[in-house]
Amino acid sequence: MIRTLAITAALAFAGAAAAQDPHAGHTMQAPAAAPQSGVTTVPADGAMTHGSPERFSVTFPHPMILKTVTFTAQGQAPIVVDVPAAAAESTVEVALPRLAPGTYTAAWTAEGADGHEMSGSIRFMVH
Repeated sequence: MIRTLAITAALAFAGAAAAQDPHAGHTMQAPAAAPQSGVTTVPADGAMTHGSPERFSVTFPHPMILKTVTFTAQGQAPIVVDVPAAAAESTVEVALPRLAPGTYTAAWTAEGADGHEMSGSIRFMVH
């Protein structure tokens, strides 16, 4: 009886929290590819932004040179972002054009000073 009451209370609380969530009903599928260990991005994988982000940044576990960044969204042409030549840094960022509302996949490639390559992708939603 107590176990049933606890489960019922937990489900009711979860339902109430979802009802107050302004993003309730918005779901994102699993990322196209999980980010590599030690790599973080802004926007983060799975993020929901309010408006178009002005910049995209990648933080690596060691200095890298960002080579390419491409954004894709269903029904829209891919957006290839200009990545200016720069020295290897642990955190690299690029300016973004205005992104229309939608769910985007951002794919990037980078190269280390020793020539090793890394790549990854994340998904996020622009409201």
